[in-house]
Amino acid sequence: MSKNVIELSGEVLAKFSDRNGNPVRGRLTKPKNLSGEIAALRDVIPGNRWECYNGSKAIEFLHDGYYCIALKIRLSEEDRELLEEQSDSTIRTIYVPGSIYLFLADQLELFPKNLDPQWVDEYIVGPAGGPDGVEIDVIIESLEMITVFQLSEASVFEKHTSGQYVANYLLTFDSNLRGRNFLSPASLTIIRAIFLQEKDRLIESNFFEAMATPLLKHAFLEVYRTLEFVFVLPRANALLDRLRTAGGVLNVKALDFARLCHKELGWKRVERDSISRLFKEYSNHNYSAFILLYENCKPFTAVIKPEATDNDVTKSDFVSRAVEKYYVLRNQVAHQFWPDEMLECDDEDWQALIEFTLGCISYFYSEHLKKTA
Repeated sequence: MSKNVIELSGEVLAKFSDRNGNPVRGRLTKPKNLSGEIAALRDVIPGNRWECYNGSKAIEFLHDGYYCIALKIRLSEEDRELLEEQSDSTIRTIYVPGSIYLFLADQLELFPKNLDPQWVDEYIVGPAGGPDGVEIDVIIESLEMITVFQLSEASVFEKHTSGQYVANYLLTFDSNLRGRNFLSPASLTIIRAIFLQEKDRLIESNFFEAMATPLLKHAFLEVYRTLEFVFVLPRANALLDRLRTAGGVLNVKALDFARLCHKELGWKRVERDSISRLFKEYSNHNYSAFILLYENCKPFTAVIKPEATDNDVTKSDFVSRAVEKYYVLRNQVAHQFWPDEMLECDDEDWQALIEFTLGCISYFYSEHLKKTA
């Protein structure tokens, strides 16, 4: 560890200013088990540090033999329980010793909250210059909030998964990141499931944009942009199969191959055709999703009501009509239409459309990423 407890204590106090604008100097209250605090700090093994999607810093480290990630977020009790449940209890939040908190406050570049100068004078400046010093709990409550996550060896993530990817998954549980967004719990659950399915290089920025925007039609467009990349996956897998059948030895993951096709060969997305291909395959797997879309998204009521039937002609006809309607809704968000040309779509309709799209993405990631080599 490059800095000791004394240095870290001085630096955390200097984050605050007195009434003259000068950094606060002095001391923190001596912990009851100083030797234990020093030993705990000495045993920390720092890893990478990076900037998250929301602009805050993050760091990975080993503590007490466990892999941990510290993020500048605050989770509600409900979010904590949901994280533990959806991670099969392999990820939990922990409290760390004061010395390690000081290390994290330095590494994550924590800033003081918007504090009243008189309060700072009474509870930080004064005690810092006194014989007892400032209690570490006062410092913790006065700086930006952080949460430390501990991952067990039986993590839901593969061992080679980067800390940055894990952190992005953890950020989906932060209610502050989601802000005034109204994505349904079902949509958030599917987004998290997609993170766990790919475990590689998901285009997560679109999902974060979908979670952050207060307008559901914009959230739908961001989710749709993730679906756009999925257009390439079935075709890349089909080409891989043809090449291997012809005797080619290709040790490449389907996702990596799809990215190469998109980048090196300049594969373009023919959107209406691509949506049609995806929806046709998805309907063979989960036709009930189309029936739910009809029942819960009013613009689809103009389409002939689908029947839960085994008649392939009836199913194919409804899916084809659903493709047309879906493409129109996508276009009226992506492009500027005259108001009288736009289909009326309220929040419930956009929610249904988002959940349907996420279900489709989840299916294709699951189905086509099974072919890893």
